[in-house]
Amino acid sequence: LGLTGTLGTAAAMLALSTVMTESAYGISEKYGFNPAEEHDEKIAAKKVAALESSEGRKIESSLFRKAADLFARVPVLKALFVEILASQGVSTILNVCYVTKLSSVIPDDKERAGWSGKFFAVINVVSGFLQFGVLPNLMKYIEPSTLWRLVPLIVLCFTANMTLDKDPSLYLVAGTFLTMKAMEFSARRMLDEMVYVPLDFDSRYVGKEVIGVLGYRFGKSGTSLAVSALTSQLNFGLSELSRLTCVASLVWAKCTWSLSNLVPTKAEAEEAFAKIHSKSGKKRR
Repeated sequence: LGLTGTLGTAAAMLALSTVMTESAYGISEKYGFNPAEEHDEKIAAKKVAALESSEGRKIESSLFRKAADLFARVPVLKALFVEILASQGVSTILNVCYVTKLSSVIPDDKERAGWSGKFFAVINVVSGFLQFGVLPNLMKYIEPSTLWRLVPLIVLCFTANMTLDKDPSLYLVAGTFLTMKAMEFSARRMLDEMVYVPLDFDSRYVGKEVIGVLGYRFGKSGTSLAVSALTSQLNFGLSELSRLTCVASLVWAKCTWSLSNLVPTKAEAEEAFAKIHSKSGKKRR
């Protein structure tokens, strides 16, 4: 393809993504799932309440304050936030392991870039197959809590195998990283959204804002800084990083187990969603 072909393919995919996004919004509008009206109503109500308050002014709270209030009110989002921090930690350390091993096995920059490009293409293919071919059928038979517990256990098996090998091969490290990213792009993202479905609008809106900013970004950047400090100060090699990844996977499994105990069943989620939707419909009338 070359650089021109690659950029052209990326532009075509972005155009397709835009079309599909507009189609998704159209479908949500058609079947009454567009939250824009509800959001506007709540914003207007907050403005009126601020004007009628004794202080006569609106007090803006910081993002950290929003997070504290939200987590105290909705425990499942607090558990989701902690789980995201743990999962991003595992993903970041595995990324470091992958880059370290790849650099040692393939020193040539061009060959390494080509190998890495093919590797991430495989991740996308596997993630797409799981997301569209496996998970929709699987979720007909199991509860979300079961899948929450299963995902980190699968990754833990791979990280434990890495730990047992003093000098893990490139294919073992890459396979472990591929498993983590494929699970993250398919199962975890789907499960994330399923946590938000039975919640009220404020919890969904503020929850995604807080978790998107603090959870994913802080999890990746914080782990990156910690790994950089360990590798520079303690001379951590691939073997030590493999052990660290296994420990991080155990922590992630523990956090996921705690979260799975708070996640509602499919029947409970549908019932809660129906109640919220019926209340919002009555308010509009």
